Amino acid sequence: MLLTCPNCDTVFRVDGEKIGEAGQAVRCSVCAHVWQAAPPMLVSEAEPGEMAGALRTVIGSFLVMIVLLGSVVGLVVERATITAYAPGLLGVFDRIGLSVRPDTANLRIVDLKADYAGDTMRLSGRLQNDAAFFAHAPLLEVRVVSEAGEPLASRIIRPDDAVIRPAMTSGFFTQLVFEAGVEPTVTVTMRDDPVVRQ
Repeated sequence: MLLTCPNCDTVFRVDGEKIGEAGQAVRCSVCAHVWQAAPPMLVSEAEPGEMAGALRTVIGSFLVMIVLLGSVVGLVVERATITAYAPGLLGVFDRIGLSVRPDTANLRIVDLKADYAGDTMRLSGRLQNDAAFFAHAPLLEVRVVSEAGEPLASRIIRPDDAVIRPAMTSGFFTQLVFEAGVEPTVTVTMRDDPVVRQ
């Protein structure tokens, strides 16, 4: 074992067994200082390189654990985006009790058109994805009300595509029948219903 004189900092190599378990009074041969040497600590006989390798292994394992935990959290939080790319995972999330709802923040309804033929209104439009990632197409709720605010018709429809690619659109179409000669107001809104595998 190595002993360092606390007075002059001289380092000595001594046999640890001579110090014993209770410690031993020792005298420095350089400055004659006397002190109580502690017994040798029961430390692994590992070389400094081995200890550094073991430390790197422990730190590496810890970092891997943090990355895996972050991945699991990411899966739970970003499941709408993940399942848009891998729809087969919808069933997995459903089995563990996590519903997947469409992220409508970057979706918008464009090109909304209504044509009339008697008492039938044909409504068409497109759902556009402005995000940089795939997105689930939500169900759309179409409501028709009169000038007085009375409901004339309503319907829940599904866009043509279940998933919309970035910067792309998905069309939708429906026909609604209501009394002829009424000036209706039409609204189309995106719903927050859980995504189901089609």
